[in-house]
Order: sequence, then structure tokens, then C-alpha cells
Amino acid sequence: MDMLLFYRLIDAVRDSLDRAGRHGYTLFRADRHEVWLDFSCLQEFLEEVGYDSVPLMWEGRALPAHDTVTVHSRASERELWRTDRTGDILLSGDVLVAAVTVVTGDGMTDTHLVVGERAPDALQGFLRKYGAFAHERARHAEWITVIEGDPLPRPRGLAWDSLVLDPHFREDLRTQVNSFFELQPEYVRMGIPHRRGLLFTGPPGNGKTSVLRLIASDRDEPFFTYTLTTWSDRSELNQAFDRAALEAPSILCFEDVDSLFNDALGLSHFLNRIDGIHPLEGVLILATTNHPEKLDASLTERPSRFDRIFHFGNPGPVERRRYLQDGLGAAFDELLVAATDGFSMAQIKEVRVAACLQAIHEGRREPTLAGAIVAVERMRGQKSAAQQEWEPGRTIVGFQWSRSTS
Repeated sequence: MDMLLFYRLIDAVRDSLDRAGRHGYTLFRADRHEVWLDFSCLQEFLEEVGYDSVPLMWEGRALPAHDTVTVHSRASERELWRTDRTGDILLSGDVLVAAVTVVTGDGMTDTHLVVGERAPDALQGFLRKYGAFAHERARHAEWITVIEGDPLPRPRGLAWDSLVLDPHFREDLRTQVNSFFELQPEYVRMGIPHRRGLLFTGPPGNGKTSVLRLIASDRDEPFFTYTLTTWSDRSELNQAFDRAALEAPSILCFEDVDSLFNDALGLSHFLNRIDGIHPLEGVLILATTNHPEKLDASLTERPSRFDRIFHFGNPGPVERRRYLQDGLGAAFDELLVAATDGFSMAQIKEVRVAACLQAIHEGRREPTLAGAIVAVERMRGQKSAAQQEWEPGRTIVGFQWSRSTS
């Protein structure tokens, strides 16, 4: 923010308070407020504890008070969110909060925050109460927080048994996630850090993202995800770790984690945030990669970073048989199990979809074995054309490597 504009904002807030006869506030600029403050949550908190407002005067005129709103879609539903409050100075007890949204030269919007207090430690007490309110609100949240992005609808009602994975592999993974949160007192009793990292590897289409969705559905803890963009920088990565630590116990997810490290400096910063001086107590880190061979050994072969590695390989015959029998019904034949050897789970699902679509086009009520065979042959042709190596060439050593054995 341009410093001259900031000083003008401070003057505007002080002038507005003077005009309203509200004196005695010490004003501060709140830096990096996006880490600890959710404006929608703040508004709910203020409505609960009580507040009043003073118009924010700018160059002798009151700015029109208004909410900034965003419409988020979830299936056929749409939900309206207030993202910030501009044009008012909000006062609660001996504390004030004033947010101003400006449009930058590149057309982006940026919200700046001025806070104040008129009694010693009043602001600290306010933040403590707001933090407790925000933490409680974050549990059971209907949305996944995307760092520097629009929130995603949080799936609900998904069941672990719906995952077409080896049962022992699936139960091991489920236990690792649930025990991290449910056994927190035991971590404390034994004097070990309450943090954990799970890395999901394997070729695309075998359930890594499905597991992330299921964990978000199954657990009530705040769920944060960091999405890499061409504009990503260290401050956004810091925000991801800081938000997760602030709302702990929580889950922090990095999809395609290998894409985060375009240079050694980025890797070093990531490692420092995982096990450096910043505490991550109560944070479960989940990460996925299609290319474990691209990850530095400092991530995969040292404790306290990624402690367990779960390899999502192509499904074995038991899993293929289970899915095809359930999906094709009477059209299922054992020859399809052998014919789909080497297919990813996504490709096997496409076999069923393609067989069903062919039945629809032919006016049939159910898929046929012939349609499924055609779909298998088509998928094999696509795989051959792609000339892709579906299994990673490098073996990661040093820690427990959990692999489906079907």
C-alpha cells in the first residue's frame, strides 16, 4: 500500500472519530490481517458481543457503508458470503476496526485494516475472544479454505468403504488420519510433537484426490488447501502454514506438491516451515504427487516432514472385480478383470461409463458385455497412443512405504 495513502487513511479514521466525539483511541495498521482475520466471521462476532459504528469520513464526505459479497455455488445451491465491511468504523468496547478496500493499478482489489484501542491491552483481549469465536466457527465449516482463492464446497456424507482400495491399505490410511486427532492427549503424555505428514503418491487416476475429499467429508477440523498459481510467492505459502497453525487442530493439504519447488530456495523455505522455528502443533499435513521421483530426499527420507508414504498403484484384480461387478451387474464377465490389468481406477470407471452410454444410445436399459469390451479396447488404444509410463521408476526408501498389494 502506498504509504501516503495509508497516512491519509489514518487521518481519515482519526478525523471521523473526532467528528463523532469518540476520542482517546491509539491507532495501528494491521499488517497481514488475512492470516488471522475473516471479515465475515468478524461481523458475526461483533453482532454477538455488540458494537456500534461511526461513518468513515474521506475528504469531508462520509464513505457509503457497504458489504462486499461473493456468491459461491454448491451443486444446485448458491450461498451469499460477506467478505468485508467498508465505509464504517466499527467500535466494540474500547476497540475499533476500520477496513477500506482500494482498487490497485492492475485492477485488483486490496483491503487494508486499521485497528485501535483506548485502554491498555484492550485490543489484545478483543483478539483473544475473537480467536476463540473464530476457532469454534471453523469447526464443522461447510467450506474448504483455499489460500488466495475462492473457497470450495466441503463434501459431506462420503464413506471410507466407498473407496475402491485394498481393505488393509484403506484401513491403515483411515487409522493414521483419525488417530492423529483422537489421540492428541497421548501425544502430550508421551512428550512427542503433535504433528504428522502423509504423502500420497502414484499414477494419476487411482484415488489420491478421492481420499482427500473423503477426509474433508469425514473430519470436522478446519481444512486448508494451497493451490499453486503463476503468481504464487512465499507470502502465500506462509499464509497457508500460519492459517493452519492458528486454527489447529486442522488439516493442511498440498496437491501436486512436487510443483511447489521450482528452485532450491523454495524447497528450503518449505522445509523451514514444516519443522523450523514456527510451531505446527495439531496440524496434519497431506500432500499428493504423481511424480515422487521429483521430490528431494530431504522431504521423503527424514522424519517430521512426511512420516508415512502411501502409494496408490493401479488396482489389483480384487478391486477391479469388485468395481466391475457392482457397476456392470449382469453384464460382468471374469474376462474383463484380466482385460483391464494395468488400468488405473479412473480408466476402469470410464469402461463402465462408456458401456452405459453405448447402452443408452442403443436404447437398452442396462450395459452389455460387448459394450464393456469395446470400451476396454478403446482405453487400451488410448494408453498405447499416450506412451506413458504409469508406474514411478524410483523407489523411495527410509520410511514405511504402504502399497496396495492386491
